[in-house]
Amino acid sequence: MENVVTAIFKVESEAYQAFSEISKHPVGTGYTVAEAALLKRDRDAITVADAFDGAAVTSDDTAMGMLVGSLVGILGGPLGVLLGAGTGALVGGTFDTADAVDSVSLMEVTAAKLFDGDVAIVALVQEEEPAFDAAFAKYDTTIIRHFAVDVMDEVDHAREAEAELAKQAKNQMRAERKAAKKEKREKRKAELKKQFEEREAQRKANEAAFEEASKIAEAEFASATKEMMGTE
Repeated sequence: MENVVTAIFKVESEAYQAFSEISKHPVGTGYTVAEAALLKRDRDAITVADAFDGAAVTSDDTAMGMLVGSLVGILGGPLGVLLGAGTGALVGGTFDTADAVDSVSLMEVTAAKLFDGDVAIVALVQEEEPAFDAAFAKYDTTIIRHFAVDVMDEVDHAREAEAELAKQAKNQMRAERKAAKKEKREKRKAELKKQFEEREAQRKANEAAFEEASKIAEAEFASATKEMMGTE
């Protein structure tokens, strides 16, 4: 049976030790590891601390071997953040038994149960179930197991969801740019209108001042003329 097995560790150093042992001996009693990755959550980000491809040893299928890489990419992206934020209470509270955890999608439960600072090993394994658990027997872990074919479907759906998220984000950015452009356009229109109003007000003020000055000059001229003619 081909499964994707996730082991979440309580102690970080034990995760590194277990990963080292698995990478050196990908074939064990009743199981073969095709590919594995060592993941760590740092706040909202899930990053790859180490990884290995056992294809050279196991001659396993390359497409199946890419499955863990696809999972890691999705979990480390925005969808993984959303899954962790949206399902943490559900998985951490209601779904605490192993059977219940296995019934939740791999990405949901991994994103939700991998807390800040936690380390996990995700591996694509062919096993006589649950033979691969023996690799973690001496460590304190939470083991989650899903059928690989189900996880492949999950990856396909996740990619569709990522595409939809990207589309929504793009549409939102366009709408925000459009709104910002409209706001800027209206602001510029208001500024231009204000400039013309100020120019018109200044023109009228200049005309009024000119008329006032002309009246004063005319009055002064008339007074001077009368004085010269002795009529005043």
